[in-house]
Amino acid sequence: MDPQNEKVKALVRATGIAKRTAKDVESYEKEAAQLTEKLNKLIADDADPYAIKHQKQAIAETEAVIPDCKRRKERAARDLQALVASSADLAEKAEYQAATDLLERIALEA
Repeated sequence: MDPQNEKVKALVRATGIAKRTAKDVESYEKEAAQLTEKLNKLIADDADPYAIKHQKQAIAETEAVIPDCKRRKERAARDLQALVASSADLAEKAEYQAATDLLERIALEA
């Protein structure tokens, strides 16, 4: 098997993992914001205390997942960065460019 082809496959896999973990963090943060907004509305509407308690639990569960997602995102970005650094010979490939673009976007989000 062609070693360059294996590098490209590894780059595609690492890019996919980094993209998915970045999307997970974004999704959970968005969900936490939506749940908080809903909680504020429940409180403003003087809703049932059980509904408020349940909403607070949902927010706590969502916020508990975010730190782990961020760690996985950072690890995936580091792995991708190491792979990009060791694959400079692939700089002309679209897969390499996609990986570097994703790394730039992740760096801007941080």
